[in-house]
Amino acid sequence: MSEIGTFAAQVSTLALGAVFAVATLAVFFKWLPRLGPAQDGILQTRAVDVFEDGRYFDVLLSSGQRFAALRFDGMVNAEAEAGWALRGLAVMRRKDGRKVILRLENVRAFEEVVQAPAAPNAP
Repeated sequence: MSEIGTFAAQVSTLALGAVFAVATLAVFFKWLPRLGPAQDGILQTRAVDVFEDGRYFDVLLSSGQRFAALRFDGMVNAEAEAGWALRGLAVMRRKDGRKVILRLENVRAFEEVVQAPAAPNAP
């Protein structure tokens, strides 16, 4: 065999070994978490489960601005139109029905408003 043929065979063997090693490591690290003890599943909840219907929340933004008594109305998950990124927006409503649209990355905290029970009608 010529020197070029020997060199090509060595390079091919080395490349094949590297590809096999990378594939083996990829499979190993993909399955590594499953080899250990069983872990609890990730808790996944939907926004409508967290923000129960009829509940009001005070919202504190990163800028320090505070919105009082907002009710969760839904999420906006639309594609960008005219340069506006419309993902990660929460639509909230005030008690008077007006909408407040919040970018979730700017929200620092949601605090549930505890409403005092209504006084019974005394005769």
